Amino acid sequence: MNYPAITATGRRIWIEAIGKRILYRNSPAILVSLRDITSRKQMEEAILRTNKQLSLLSSITRHDVLNKISVIDGHIALARKRGPAEDYPALLDKIAATTRIIRSQAEFTRVYQSLGVKEPEWQNLKKIFAAPHIPDSVTFRNELPNIEIFADLMLEKVFQNLTDNTLLHGGEVTEIRVHSRTGPDGLTILFEDNGIGIPAEEKEKIFARGYGKNTGLGLFLAREILGITAITIRETGESGNGARFEILVPAGAFRFVPAQA
Repeated sequence: MNYPAITATGRRIWIEAIGKRILYRNSPAILVSLRDITSRKQMEEAILRTNKQLSLLSSITRHDVLNKISVIDGHIALARKRGPAEDYPALLDKIAATTRIIRSQAEFTRVYQSLGVKEPEWQNLKKIFAAPHIPDSVTFRNELPNIEIFADLMLEKVFQNLTDNTLLHGGEVTEIRVHSRTGPDGLTILFEDNGIGIPAEEKEKIFARGYGKNTGLGLFLAREILGITAITIRETGESGNGARFEILVPAGAFRFVPAQA
């Protein structure tokens, strides 16, 4: 029998209980063995979420690619109908642009298939942020405590995408700050910059697949990677005063660890 429990410290765990009939002091009794199976339950839930996401991705990608092929077929048919004409270069440019989109979708699918392939692990945030790839003109402030979170092995890609998003769309960014706070809902990791920020009407759209000036896959992928272990992400900054991404790690999926010498 498996059931959730709360420890004396308030940590939520899963317990496996096995009962066995025995004789105790010549009287019938039941010996109950309890085992902490939290890691196993987290893994099982992660696998279920990943399978659902992969199925959805397959359906969406197939639909998108078929639509793009229809666009290419339309341009080719138009070119054949018109014959040699001055607008040939423009038609070819449109076909090439559509082909690039298909290629990026195929590449994204390859990366996405890596989700959940390996079991989630406890990962140290300080190590992940040890050497971010940012230009010298941007100051990076890592104020995270020594903490580990239970996440997919592609966790590092989440923060790479957040950094790339800042450098590509943040305007004249001169500072990136990463810090955290704990509360009743869990651990919140805050990724902030001092750029132009994100308009209120775009705060949720930026996580949609295909939204954005480039491929529109980075933040979508970040949300999917975090979702493997029920971690959520949202943008809460004020437009004009920088972007702020809040990553909520639920109780049981983070732990403080001693600082390494």
